[in-house]
Amino acid sequence: MTFSLMLLLHNLANLAPATLAGALGVMANCMWPLQRERRVILALQCAGSLMFGLHYLLLGAPTAAAMCVVGIVQGVSAVAISGRRLRLSIFAATILGGLAVTITTFAGVTSVLAQTGSLFTATGRLQRSAQSIRWCFLAGEVFWTLHNLIVGSPWGLTSDTMGVTMLVIGLWRGRKQAGLAPWLAPLRDVLGRAAALLHPPVAISRG
Repeated sequence: MTFSLMLLLHNLANLAPATLAGALGVMANCMWPLQRERRVILALQCAGSLMFGLHYLLLGAPTAAAMCVVGIVQGVSAVAISGRRLRLSIFAATILGGLAVTITTFAGVTSVLAQTGSLFTATGRLQRSAQSIRWCFLAGEVFWTLHNLIVGSPWGLTSDTMGVTMLVIGLWRGRKQAGLAPWLAPLRDVLGRAAALLHPPVAISRG
């Protein structure tokens, strides 16, 4: 076992910088969907964003790299700041900053995809339940997968494939604790109340 670990570390050390960063990012992104604690989830997301930010920068995809930096700031804020107003203000500032960076580093459709994917992940970091976080990141994966296909990032695509798999497994595992889609419960409640207002029960007279 010790020999295998040393061999793995040796192989990682001999990888090109972009490849090494991508490999470490894949490892972090495969671990967080299976975690149950929100803080652990966000910490591993920050680690993955750091590695992929470096990976995209070395590949020449500046918008994606900038979105990863935005993700780190959002993840740290979500963990370290308890005040909701301050946290939302920081998220709003990072989203606006991300839009500004997208404009200044605009590279066509890849920039749009990176920005859209980042908006979904930003929404996920604001969620309180692990299930809701997973759903938002699953939506974001759609756009990041298209981005990675266009820029030609094999590690990004590997992360997307494994990340989606782990997210689906995490959603299935968490269904007993919080339901498969916890955000549908308040929506069903609102729709039920609306239906009751539109179609009030009719009293039947027995006289």
